[in-house]
Amino acid sequence: MSNWGAKRAKAAEFALNKELDTGGDRIDSDAILTKAARGAAMGEGDDELFDKKLTKDERKKAQKAAREKKKAEKEGKSGKSTAVSDDTLVNEMASAVVNQAETIKSKQLEEAEALLAAQGTHCTYAANRKGVDPRSKDISVSNFTMLHKGNIMLDETEISLNYGNRYGLLGSNGCGKSTFLKLLGARSVPIPDAIDIFHLKEEVEASDISALDAVMSVDEERSKLEKDAEMLNAMMNDDADEDDNPKAPSAGSSSQDEDIEARNEKIMDLLTIIYERLDDMDATTAEMRARKILSGLGFTTEMQSKATKEFSGGWRMRVALARALFIGPVCLLLDEPTNHLDMEAVLWLEDYLSKWNRILLLISHSQDFLNSVCTHIIHMDPKKQLTYYAGNYDQFCKTKEEKEVNQMKQYEWEQTQITHMKEYIARFGHGNSKMVKQAHSKEKVLEKMVREGLTEKPKGDKMLNFAFPNPGKLPPPVLAFNNVEFHYPDCGNLYDDISFGIDLDSRIALVGANGCGKTTLVKLIDGSLNPTNGDIRPHMHLKMSRFTQHFVDVLDLSKTPLEYFAVLYPTDTKEDLRKYLGRFGVSGKMQVQVMGELSDGQKARVVLAKMGREGPHIMLLDEPTNHLDMESIDSLAIAIQNFTGGVILVSHDMRLISQVAKEIWVCQDRTIHTYKGDINKFKMEMRVQLGIDSGIVLKGDSSSAAKKVDIKEKTAAKKPVSSGGISVAKRAPTPTPAPAAAASAGQPDAWSDDEQEHVVPPPAPAVAAAPVAGGACPETGKCEWRLCGTCGKRHQ
Repeated sequence: MSNWGAKRAKAAEFALNKELDTGGDRIDSDAILTKAARGAAMGEGDDELFDKKLTKDERKKAQKAAREKKKAEKEGKSGKSTAVSDDTLVNEMASAVVNQAETIKSKQLEEAEALLAAQGTHCTYAANRKGVDPRSKDISVSNFTMLHKGNIMLDETEISLNYGNRYGLLGSNGCGKSTFLKLLGARSVPIPDAIDIFHLKEEVEASDISALDAVMSVDEERSKLEKDAEMLNAMMNDDADEDDNPKAPSAGSSSQDEDIEARNEKIMDLLTIIYERLDDMDATTAEMRARKILSGLGFTTEMQSKATKEFSGGWRMRVALARALFIGPVCLLLDEPTNHLDMEAVLWLEDYLSKWNRILLLISHSQDFLNSVCTHIIHMDPKKQLTYYAGNYDQFCKTKEEKEVNQMKQYEWEQTQITHMKEYIARFGHGNSKMVKQAHSKEKVLEKMVREGLTEKPKGDKMLNFAFPNPGKLPPPVLAFNNVEFHYPDCGNLYDDISFGIDLDSRIALVGANGCGKTTLVKLIDGSLNPTNGDIRPHMHLKMSRFTQHFVDVLDLSKTPLEYFAVLYPTDTKEDLRKYLGRFGVSGKMQVQVMGELSDGQKARVVLAKMGREGPHIMLLDEPTNHLDMESIDSLAIAIQNFTGGVILVSHDMRLISQVAKEIWVCQDRTIHTYKGDINKFKMEMRVQLGIDSGIVLKGDSSSAAKKVDIKEKTAAKKPVSSGGISVAKRAPTPTPAPAAAASAGQPDAWSDDEQEHVVPPPAPAVAAAPVAGGACPETGKCEWRLCGTCGKRHQ
């Protein structure tokens, strides 16, 4: 019988038996057999009559189900409980530890989004069909649009933050930099689950917790891992106690012993995972790391034990910064982290962040700080786009300038072409047929250029016109300190027997650690504080104006800048007030916008405008650059240089100090002394004192002397070098000791570039030399792969 015949017979037999089992009153066997045969011919009944061929996965599932069933029956016979076992608990803990990168709780996300919505901030983006890879450590969002109070801050731009890069976010005051950080901190855009974000946005709460405990308490992951390790160790100890106790009910049971052994193996594997993670976090030295961070930010050992409620808002902000650095998130967001720091703390933070190997996105307007920390720059340009540049701030400026020069060349070329084509069309568009065809052809070319998009004329950064009116002349001494002493109630002397004078040509920068009395000295100068002993004698006609770190306190945030100035100066016309505010970058809609809605940088401009309107003889500036953008800082520096009155400056912005200060006064040991040297030298000496890379070459441009040296080197590089043969302009080589083979007088440098000609001396005999580490040339010790003038060859 054929296979099909056997299948037909079995199908008929099965159908007949099924009909009999149902108990039908009348059985039509012929109909049953006919129906069964037809079904068998069509392939029906295979699942019921024959064993179905299972796939590999289905066989594994079936085998696993059989094992679990057998195990359950075995446990039921031995009287074991089928409730949740310790194995289940261990497995659950294992999955929790393996997936350590936890997302922010849904409740916290909802609260953050509700807060942003209440502030009028919204965003949209393009959703990825594939979703976000939870294991990724990069942030990538396309078609991102950000709106704040109905104004479009960013329009259809891209967000791209890659692991291992340190980004500096630049843009003019009020363009939405802080708002952008708030959206990222609230995870309002798709961010992989493996990325934990810490956004430093507010100071720690004033409480009885010490500064050290406040820093260590932020590390919730470390605390959870330590608790899990304790619980697992306790479980292993309980199992060991059961084995040692012969009276235990389960003692002596071989199956029970096997289960305990298997469970202990799982616990050991789990503990290995936990301890590896704790090693990565350096949990055993957590307290030491916390103390080191606090010390770097200016906290003494005694201050670290003080309750946070005993600190001012600026010091509590430092505690919050220490928490952010201690936890070490995958993505760290910092908004002006140097605002509440003194120069020593800024240098320490600069060195600490320059070694950050995760994602760092910070807002800062200190060029030295950006040069030392950042590997990339993100520019929020006037077109409401995020433009990405590789390199630090100096490289950003260079690349941006080159880009604008090339764009201007392209723009001028296109405009020239358009002008020529329009002239040709106007001249020959109605001539003979040949000329008309050419004119029509040029018309099509012109239409195509317009259709494809013309290059826009580059617009440079808008320069502000800060200006402080000249106050006139006063005979010296304008202000004199004679044997002044000062101390706060129930405290020791802050200053002992200090004497000095200030004139209208004084340009003084006050530097020193926090708490040494810089702000106190400024208050003594303007009369806000009276000396404990001694005498302060100002000129009877002397007018002073002070910019404080808490400058917001002098503004009425319920008024617009125009209304505020109209109240202060009722005799000025509205048009004059508009023009004056416009000089300080307070223009357009900003003039009629409530100051409570302005950014901190825009508020600072209003305060500077108020100082200029007062017409002081001496300006006291206490950290004026904290919230100003780059353009405003440059304009402020120019305005101070043109100001004919005196200036007392307290700032950690070394570039501003180098531009405006003639003297550097160091506040230290209850006295004041003049520093001999520039701010760049002071910074280098401070780095040595702090033990931070004493031999490092600074990347910033705070030293005017360094600029002059750089200009001289560039000038020397352009001079032609002659050696009796071909005279060429060659680049200035890196200053290194001249090798013996090329040290003779009149012999050119032994290295030259490919594209440059060079007078090559007669080849010297080959000298066997040991290879130098790093692939350097054995004759010269240099590491470039270039043409060697000594032997006429290229070395590896």
